[in-house]
Amino acid sequence: MYDVVTIGDSFEDIFLFPKSAEIIPDRVFSGGRGLCFGYGDKVDIESIRYEIGGSALNTAVNFQRLGLRSAVISEVGTDASAERILSSLEDFGVETSYIKKRADAGGNLSVILSYLGDRTILTHHGAKDYSGYSPPKSIKTNWFYLAPMGKKSTATENRIIETIAKTAAGLFWNPGSYQIGKGARNYRHLLRFCNLFVVNREEAEKFVDVPGKNSVEGILKILNSFGAKVSVITDGKNGATCYDGSIFYKMPISDDERIDATGAGDSFASAMAANFIRNFDGKKPQAYIPSREVVEQSLKWGMIVSGSVVSKIGAQSGLLTQSELESREKKLIKLQPKDY
Repeated sequence: MYDVVTIGDSFEDIFLFPKSAEIIPDRVFSGGRGLCFGYGDKVDIESIRYEIGGSALNTAVNFQRLGLRSAVISEVGTDASAERILSSLEDFGVETSYIKKRADAGGNLSVILSYLGDRTILTHHGAKDYSGYSPPKSIKTNWFYLAPMGKKSTATENRIIETIAKTAAGLFWNPGSYQIGKGARNYRHLLRFCNLFVVNREEAEKFVDVPGKNSVEGILKILNSFGAKVSVITDGKNGATCYDGSIFYKMPISDDERIDATGAGDSFASAMAANFIRNFDGKKPQAYIPSREVVEQSLKWGMIVSGSVVSKIGAQSGLLTQSELESREKKLIKLQPKDY
C-alpha cells in the first residue's frame, strides 16, 4: 500500500546558465516579460548542469523526502537517460516498478535557461500517447497525484476515476498546458474528485475561460463550483490564494533568496498535498475535508518547501525532510496565511 502514487512525465533536465541576456517587458509574452538574445548571436553559457525532472518525478521525490511512501507511473525510453532517471529515483527510495520502458517512448527532455532567479524552459515531449499511464487495477494507494500530461490521456483519467470510485482514494491535480487549453468544463469528471487543485494565475484564467474579467477569488469560486474541494492559485512573488469552499486564504512567499525557480510549483503543490495526507482521518481519503488549521499549515508547508527549492539549482536539490521542514516552520513565525 502506497501513501501516494504520482502519474505523469519523466524528464531529463539540462540547465544552462547564460552569462548575459536582456529581460524585455512586453505584453506579447504571456508573463509580460521576455528573456531575449540577439537573433543569430552566439550566447556564452557560464555553466551546465544535468538533473532528472518532470512533475511526476519531482513530486514523488518530495513525498518520499517528507516521509511518505511514493511510487511513480510513467514511461521512459531504453537509453542511458532512462537509466539515469530510474537510478536517481531509486536512490531517493521512490518505487519505480510502474515506470514502463518502451523503445518507442522517445526521450522527454527539458533545456532550462536559468537567469536572475527565473527560468525559461524549452521542452521536448517524446511521449505522444498517454493511454499507457493508466494505473494498473492491482495498485493499492490512498492517494493519486496527477501531474501534467499531453494528448490521449482520457483512458488514464477514466482509470483513475474508476479506481477512486472503487477504493475512495483521494486525488491531487496539477494540470498541464494541454488540460488547461481544453478548459475546466471538459474536466468536470476529474474536478469533482479533487481534494486539492493547484494552478498558477495565468493557467487559472485560461482554464475557467468565462466571459469578463475575473478576480482570483472569482476564479477559485468557479473551480469550487466544478467540484474541487480545495483550490489554490499561485502568483509568483505575490504568493498564493486558496479557497476551501467557505474561507479564502492569502499566503505570502518566504524570504529565501531566489536563485532558480525550476520546480517551485511542483514542490509547493506536493508539500501541501503531503500535509493533507498526514492529517486525514485514515478512513476514506476521497471524502476528506481538511480543517481550517490543516489548510493553513499546508499552505505554510508549501511556501517553506518551494522557498527552499528556489534557493537552490534544480527542482530537487532544495527539497526538505520532514524534520527540516518542521524546524523551519517553528522559526518562520511571520510566514502565516491570512483568511479574509
